[in-house]
Amino acid sequence: MFDLIFDFALLAAVYALIYKLRLKKHDGRYRVWFTLFYLYVCMVICVTLMPFQLVLPGANGNALEEINLEPFRDLKRGYLGAQSGIVLNCIMFLPMGFLLPTLKKRGIIKVFLLSLLASLMIECVQFLYCWGAAAGRRAADVTDLIMNTAGGVIGYILFRLSRPILLKLDEGIPR
Repeated sequence: MFDLIFDFALLAAVYALIYKLRLKKHDGRYRVWFTLFYLYVCMVICVTLMPFQLVLPGANGNALEEINLEPFRDLKRGYLGAQSGIVLNCIMFLPMGFLLPTLKKRGIIKVFLLSLLASLMIECVQFLYCWGAAAGRRAADVTDLIMNTAGGVIGYILFRLSRPILLKLDEGIPR
């Protein structure tokens, strides 16, 4: 429990630092959208990486065997919960694709690349946790990478579809 409190305190300190160095220079609408985006990122971190752990690289000699490099392997093998895992990974990145263009003008290619990069970073940290034999670790999975990226793209499409409504509510949305 203490490690989670420390982790959330660390995330709050990062936000305070960002606010002090960059965010206070922006207008209120940008700060609101950025704060929503930051809270979303914190939730993704909470689900995928917390509690943060220091690991000894190489402590798990079987780490390469534990990662999944075959797309949709769990679904093909009929594992329990595979379908819901695929859907949840897609849904998890919908807000990223929706919120990124509210902060700065970004097209579908940039949202695709940023979603791919963010998901790849999560999977790499999960692999490091696995390689270091961290307790309660999650395994790196190429299916997660695919579905997270797809979720970001779908979120962007939802942003584009709802953009006329958003522009009525907030004229500062990048065009």
